Amino acid sequence: MKNLIKFEKFLQSVDLNAYRDKYKSIKIVEMDLPKEIQAIPLLYKVYWDEQRFLNYDEFYKEYFGKYRREITVFQRRTGMCPKCFKKG
Repeated sequence: MKNLIKFEKFLQSVDLNAYRDKYKSIKIVEMDLPKEIQAIPLLYKVYWDEQRFLNYDEFYKEYFGKYRREITVFQRRTGMCPKCFKKG
């Protein structure tokens, strides 16, 4: 029950309007990415299995650390600049 309360507090802390404003111009959707760099498996591991409620920046740092090589290959293959991927 304690983890449920902690998770609910985490969800309440997410500023959806700010997130929407910041990232709405970016057209890449998670499912458009190759399977080897999709964040879904890591999201389940971090939030459900390990119950670590990271904010966006903390999660992205972990995600990018885990998939850095695969992301670089994707960027080169698609011609995407490195800064574009990091925007979200």
